[in-house]
Amino acid sequence: MEHTQIISAFMDDDHKISIYFSTNFDYSVSQAITLEKEGIVIPFRVIAMEGIRMMVETELLDPKKWYVVSFEQSEVEVTPHLLLDQPAFHYPGNDLGCVCTPSASTFKVFAPTATAITLNLYQTLETTEKQTVALTETVNGVWAITVPQDLKGTYYSFTVAGASSLFNPLQEVIDPYAYCVVGKTGRALIVDLNDYIKITPAPFCKNLEDLVIYEIHIRDVSIDENSGYQYNGKFLAITEENTHLKGDPTITTLVEHFKELGVNALQIMPLQDFDNVENDSQEYAWGYMPRFFNTPDGSYASHWKGDAKIRELKYLINFLHEQGFKVILDVVYNHTAEGFSKENIFSFNAFVPYYYYRLLNGQPSNGSGCGNEFRTEAFMGQKFILDSLKFWTEFYGFDGYRFDLMGLIDFNTTEKIIAELKQLKPDMIIYGEPWAAGPTPLPPLHKGGQRNRGFAVFNDDFRDAIKGHFSLISGKGYLQTSGDYHYDSMIQGILGSINTFAAAPRESLNYVEIHDNHTLFDKLYFSLTGQTQFVEPQGVLLKTIIAMHKLAAFIILMSQGIPVLHLGQDFLRTKRGIGNSYDGGDVINKISWQRKKDFYPVFLYYKTLIEIRNHHPLLRITSDPGIRESIDFNWEHFPPEKGQGLAYVLEGGQKWGDSFDKMLFLINPYEVEVTLSLRDTWKKLLIGDEYFQENHPLVSHSLTVPRLSGSVLFC
Repeated sequence: MEHTQIISAFMDDDHKISIYFSTNFDYSVSQAITLEKEGIVIPFRVIAMEGIRMMVETELLDPKKWYVVSFEQSEVEVTPHLLLDQPAFHYPGNDLGCVCTPSASTFKVFAPTATAITLNLYQTLETTEKQTVALTETVNGVWAITVPQDLKGTYYSFTVAGASSLFNPLQEVIDPYAYCVVGKTGRALIVDLNDYIKITPAPFCKNLEDLVIYEIHIRDVSIDENSGYQYNGKFLAITEENTHLKGDPTITTLVEHFKELGVNALQIMPLQDFDNVENDSQEYAWGYMPRFFNTPDGSYASHWKGDAKIRELKYLINFLHEQGFKVILDVVYNHTAEGFSKENIFSFNAFVPYYYYRLLNGQPSNGSGCGNEFRTEAFMGQKFILDSLKFWTEFYGFDGYRFDLMGLIDFNTTEKIIAELKQLKPDMIIYGEPWAAGPTPLPPLHKGGQRNRGFAVFNDDFRDAIKGHFSLISGKGYLQTSGDYHYDSMIQGILGSINTFAAAPRESLNYVEIHDNHTLFDKLYFSLTGQTQFVEPQGVLLKTIIAMHKLAAFIILMSQGIPVLHLGQDFLRTKRGIGNSYDGGDVINKISWQRKKDFYPVFLYYKTLIEIRNHHPLLRITSDPGIRESIDFNWEHFPPEKGQGLAYVLEGGQKWGDSFDKMLFLINPYEVEVTLSLRDTWKKLLIGDEYFQENHPLVSHSLTVPRLSGSVLFC
């Protein structure tokens, strides 16, 4: 039988402590518990017991003092946690971190349980000689010091002391608000934010349905040596103009490719300082283990040690705005790369141990699957997220945010994010993943939780209906089964999911491929062949995969909602059969621009679909009632023997500002061409691969549509 031990203890308020045991227990256990303050036994009484948790009440608790709970052979510190949620520890100011001016620099950090904090100043990154200055505790748990001199270009860190054993006065740490942390040196550069360029605003976006989002990764998009860039894998690569495949100026790359494709918003995978070795050119990461949220990662800068990362990222955002793109940052505020042992503590836990992290049964909750959850509902945790997002919006000019594991951000914080960011930018774009990666004490967000709340969520139902469940490489969807699977779910997705979870189409992000899991190309290979090892397909198999791939694109781009495409999806991106490629390095993740040349007709097809979508407001209807009055799935029909084909009409073009009165969409999921009977006379716009840009032949009575294809007619 397992021996009962105490595993943790936390202060809940001024008088209450929650004690957690390794197993369930009975009341008799309390008689063997000892509570000490600074080595002196103090009285307590048990007020509640549930599962492995015992709640006790004692004398007025002091969060700066050392408390210990003992039971038989086990002993743990009592850590202030929910006690710090009291208004006495709510700092309202907007000046945390380092504020540098030519005349003085002020440093403020939130550390209510610390007993001493020292600022360390270094003239160079390499020197060990330092100037030290003691901070003074002010209000609401904030410590501060003003140094009356110009410190720009100086490096800094802190040492923090306190009763908790997690405080290490010999270790140098960096505050969470730091703007320019230098790799893993343990120091940050002091910068004057007024020294950097102002950002040109992006074009205003009246309706979010007008967006066509393209997800990119800074390194993946430019690391290929044949891609014609000077700054491979860096911020500056994306600022180079007239880029093309080496040796072939007809194959555009990078920004020239984005423009040629026709997308109007770029979703950039995480670039806030993450867990990596910045000065190792071979180091690869997706960026989903964040360390310092207000610092761009130095691995994407031309020089990692100084402020090049700030200058170059601002230049990149400014450039993309001038090119007409909205720029959306993928952010990971649901967890951090920090740990709870001394060697893994460097920021949040160094100033207020455990405060910023959510607990479950007395241990750090792991709904992120990455070791912890950021406690977004804590006042200073919420404040940090809001301050950080406003900083990225005002200083760097980002136009929107994609929230990783949005299910781990509490609704109150989400609502404040939306309200405060939309005050800065009325057309702010906010969306995220409506799920968590594991059990969490937080009431989780699910699809539908976003209804009328001002943000959108990824539509995984539509994704899986089209291509099969993401977690089963052999799983099939509508594409691979001649429409036998998920027919009804397809209709719901085409409608913008207004019958299932969305209050309006702008709340549904439609996609079939993103950085996570297999690319669509690889997924189709596995599901069609039943193989478990990837081999580049050839012949008939390749032709079938290409046809299905294009049909998936047709479905996504001809549906209501906001389409999201993955970098390289438009030329059949493959990750060589690897699904979760976060650690796959360049070999798996880099974009081969040669592939665009190899599959140029596929790229042109995607370009055509985006052009049709951008030119026709009927595909971008903005409301639930608008869709219901405009769409009809009973206008034209596939023949009974091919009844899983989809045909729908969008009408009322004049109302929506469209040059067409009606548009007819035909989706043929069969591996043979199908002839449909038509009730009306239509004009051809797109029949399979054939795009009728200028001359539009009439068609009436019947129409034969190619195998595995989408077609568009209009009148």
